[in-house]
Amino acid sequence: MQLLFRPREPRYQGEGILPFGTFDDTKKWLSVTRYLEMGAEKFPDKTMFRVADKDGNLTESYTYKQTNEWANRVANGLRDEFGVKKGDKVGMYMLNCSEYVASIIAIHKAGGVQVPINKDEKGERLAYVINYSDMGVLIADPGSVPFIEEIAKELKNLKVIFVTGDGKSFPQSIGGIKTLSFTSTFDRFSTENPGVDVRTTDMERCMFTSGTTGMPKGVARDHGGVVMTVRSYLQQQGVRSGDVLMSILSLGHANAQVMCLFSAIGAGATAVFYPRFSASSFWKWAAECGATCANMLGAVAEYLWAAPGSDWDRKHRIRIMLGSPAPRNLREFQERFGVRVIDGYGSTEMGMVLWKDPEDHRPGSSGYPMDGYYVELRDPQDVNRVLRPFWDPYENPTPPEEAKGLLYIKPFVPHTTLNEYFKDARRTREAFDDDGFFNSDDLFARGIDGRYYFAGRFSRIRVSGENVDPIAVQDVAMRYGAIQEAIAVGIRLPNVSDDEIKLNITLKPGETFDPVEFSKWMAEHVMVAMVPRFIEVYPEGFPVTATQKIKMVELKEITDRTWDRGKSGLKFSARK
Repeated sequence: MQLLFRPREPRYQGEGILPFGTFDDTKKWLSVTRYLEMGAEKFPDKTMFRVADKDGNLTESYTYKQTNEWANRVANGLRDEFGVKKGDKVGMYMLNCSEYVASIIAIHKAGGVQVPINKDEKGERLAYVINYSDMGVLIADPGSVPFIEEIAKELKNLKVIFVTGDGKSFPQSIGGIKTLSFTSTFDRFSTENPGVDVRTTDMERCMFTSGTTGMPKGVARDHGGVVMTVRSYLQQQGVRSGDVLMSILSLGHANAQVMCLFSAIGAGATAVFYPRFSASSFWKWAAECGATCANMLGAVAEYLWAAPGSDWDRKHRIRIMLGSPAPRNLREFQERFGVRVIDGYGSTEMGMVLWKDPEDHRPGSSGYPMDGYYVELRDPQDVNRVLRPFWDPYENPTPPEEAKGLLYIKPFVPHTTLNEYFKDARRTREAFDDDGFFNSDDLFARGIDGRYYFAGRFSRIRVSGENVDPIAVQDVAMRYGAIQEAIAVGIRLPNVSDDEIKLNITLKPGETFDPVEFSKWMAEHVMVAMVPRFIEVYPEGFPVTATQKIKMVELKEITDRTWDRGKSGLKFSARK
């Protein structure tokens, strides 16, 4: 299939060229590591990626040649000594580091399937991902070892764990599973390209996201999906070989991988990774690493805006940022920091489906569908009815309820979107209709201008940049001894782009409830994003209608009976 690569105005385009072309002809696509190998030959001494330490100091730097050779050593070791063959699952559970980058690329080169695990997963959910994915090999950092030790007795298929770092700060085995040093193990293997025939039609990842049964679900996608999103990113962001792509997002997520690491490879550019986000240091870091492109998710924009002004606000070279969503005060944000922010919409399952052109300065929309996708809005109450645009956003900036519909997506290019929910035929079947449309579970309104405007999530919510399923939250909460019933809902506070969780509960007869103790208990069992901010106890039961249906609108209200963790001083931090 031939796609159309749209040119950008010079002010939205980076310096340099696209050494591997614009990826318009889908028949000529290669797996992304092939482009790394080409880069290692064409410009071996150019910096491929850099990594900072937890304080933001840039401590490591690797050229295209060094990156390729390091990944080759790991890939050859995985294949020749540890039996990883095409299609085998290899897990990664760590904070951003150079070994994470090398591991992702090496798994590709060996023909394996990467299984990145959210750095904040732990306990039962962590064991579930490791077991359910069928991974035999896991690569982890020293900080992850205690979390693995807690569940070691529950692990079934894992044969070896490679630990990064100095090789001295971990046990020789964990629960009977062999534990080896990542560095000393793989440094002895060949630096030659493994030569495994990896195609865009082969499975590339099994990435676990929040599930509706209380456990994460595995999103299985092919290598073609990487190239599709890389192509769109280069087009929309104007990325060229002279650019420096910076990410403060976890490499366990698709954004940091595809729209930083892989896009840098596809453009012959440079990627820079930080292990954490700091609103007060972000622009200083950007200036120090020479970043020209960066991405924001969730509330990152609000945190940057709320940070005290500094001289670094405009000392950086960032030209363009992807905001998903864009800041609400878009014009003021762009003027303060001297950047162009463009909005877009994507998902782990579908990639980037909607994207705004940087030349389009109309605020509020997520733009238009990207090449390779057809989208339509359907009535949430009758998904067989397609909504036709009638709303004029120029006359009324707020779409009426009848203009809001579920976004259904049909991919045109094979092997670029969700193949299946891993080992879950029922959920896969439910995600697509008979015509091959995927139900995004997100609400949009389409204006008569043709743009799509995000209107909210239908059932999922997004907290601190993480997709969270309310059903998964309430399922865990109901395991707490005092709770009889639990209903979790998402609440959107004014001028904040992310959601907050409100947990509504009833108690078992005679039980008492301490929200502080419950929150601490919850934080021990789930990732931080799933711990509710608001909790309300209903002593007389949930409010119901005359027909005994729960009044969900009332459950979303903040009342004088609602406990707010934000006001209690109780805080939980993601793993850093």
